[in-house]
Amino acid sequence: MSDRYSELSDEALGRRLASDLPRHAAPARLRVAIVDATERRVRTPFWLAPALAAAATALVLALVFVPLLPRLAPAEPAERLARIVVAEHTRAVMWGARRPDILPASLPWLTQETGITLTKVFAGDDELNLVAAEPVFLDQRRGLAVHYRDTDGHQVTYVVLPAPGLPIPDRLRVRINERFRPALVRDNGFSSWVWKQGDLACFLVSDMVSDSDVVRFKDYFVRVRLATEPIPAY
Repeated sequence: MSDRYSELSDEALGRRLASDLPRHAAPARLRVAIVDATERRVRTPFWLAPALAAAATALVLALVFVPLLPRLAPAEPAERLARIVVAEHTRAVMWGARRPDILPASLPWLTQETGITLTKVFAGDDELNLVAAEPVFLDQRRGLAVHYRDTDGHQVTYVVLPAPGLPIPDRLRVRINERFRPALVRDNGFSSWVWKQGDLACFLVSDMVSDSDVVRFKDYFVRVRLATEPIPAY
């Protein structure tokens, strides 16, 4: 009961103070000074908001569109063509050959479709297994591709395209042995051997890029190069 009386007494005291104590309105200049000081602390410069909005918009556009911009094309024609061959190799790794014909049974059909004859072809061994052969159309050139897979699962693609007059840059050449000095082109995680046989450009592509892989990739080049002989069919 004492607590209730005490609570009632506090309420009564509060009402008494509210009714008896005088109240004075704050001077107008004090209210203005308080409001002005508050606005100065939180007010953003008039030029900052549009600038921040423009910067945010530019950042969003950069994040969206920069990955879509094409990479600069290499200056050397052989490097540019090698990049196109790498893209075809990547497609074959992801989706497989469009028509997985097996050599040598498909050689007459491949000659008809590509205009290139393989008078002899590397058919695989204990290191490289022949997977498939197919015609390709790259850089407005009809050619053929032969796909292999090594014992570690690396896919290796051999591509032949007509390219009369295509120069092989000396700065990219690597001496394999006394007979062969193909160019080694590295692009986007792939390595490509590039060389000429008459008017035909030949490529051997794989994802073998480390130093130890390149030593092994040299051996693959020798196997394919010695056992494969493409010539124009017409």
